[in-house]
Amino acid sequence: MLNITVTNLRGNIFEILKRVQAGEQVIITHNKKKVAYIKPVKKLDWRKQSTEKIKLLVSPDELIKPVEDVWDDYL
Repeated sequence: MLNITVTNLRGNIFEILKRVQAGEQVIITHNKKKVAYIKPVKKLDWRKQSTEKIKLLVSPDELIKPVEDVWDDYL
């Protein structure tokens, strides 16, 4: 965990944000007192957020059938 002052944060914000993005947590101090934390945001898995079920509008056989026609020329 990195401890920095507000002044240091102001002068090096982009460098510090790169470190946070890489997974490091930062404590910001002002007058030797902790005033804030910066921590990376958890990456959300979009699969867990999806609530809609996939529904095929055609049967699996119909979905694969055009592929069979393409292979007939090569066999």
